[in-house]
Amino acid sequence: MATQEQAAWVQRVLGIGAAMATPAVPAAKMPAAELLALFQDSKDEVDMGLSRLQAEMRNSDDVDLIRIAAYGMFGMTYGEGVGLMKALFELRAATPVQQPAALAAAAEAASVYKKKVFEHKLIDLVDRNPFGVEVGIKAKLGAALDTIANAA
Repeated sequence: MATQEQAAWVQRVLGIGAAMATPAVPAAKMPAAELLALFQDSKDEVDMGLSRLQAEMRNSDDVDLIRIAAYGMFGMTYGEGVGLMKALFELRAATPVQQPAALAAAAEAASVYKKKVFEHKLIDLVDRNPFGVEVGIKAKLGAALDTIANAA
């Protein structure tokens, strides 16, 4: 597909129309409700993966894995997800005048949350666990957080 500039050149030089590429919708154009749903869906997918991994660990004969499954699977952040949810709810409720500030706050909250999640030393181990359970913290949650962070 041609860009608008390329299509204009083809029209001007050759006298024919060229098919133009449709630009991807930037995250900034995504409605607030879609950004919220994107985060919730990716977080739900990761939480389901963590629950499946937790079940596998509980079914092992390893006392340490059973203990980790019982007490340590969902403690990788310190409430930053709550801050992001708050920012996304506020963005969804924002008036047009409030939207730029609310969008910037949601983008910042997504960046902070991603930083906290990704700096945790167990993320790689969880995502590449020996049980073969797909969790997708980096792939799923990370991609959603990047989209939200880049929305401002």
